[in-house]
Amino acid sequence: MGDQEETQEQMKADMLALKEQMAPMMEAMLGMRQLMEKNVATAAAVSSAAEADPTLLATAHHPPPNAVR
Repeated sequence: MGDQEETQEQMKADMLALKEQMAPMMEAMLGMRQLMEKNVATAAAVSSAAEADPTLLATAHHPPPNAVR
């Protein structure tokens, strides 16, 4: 095999190794994105609920003293 072919084979092997290393990182990043999207949706829902009934946030953070837990 010539030097050029050996270099191409090494590059292919390096690219494959890089792809294998990147796969778990991409999965983790996707998971973080999904979590952030859920947090945004939750924040929007809470904000909408608070606009509709401002007492909800106060009750959520400071429950009445006789509330059963």
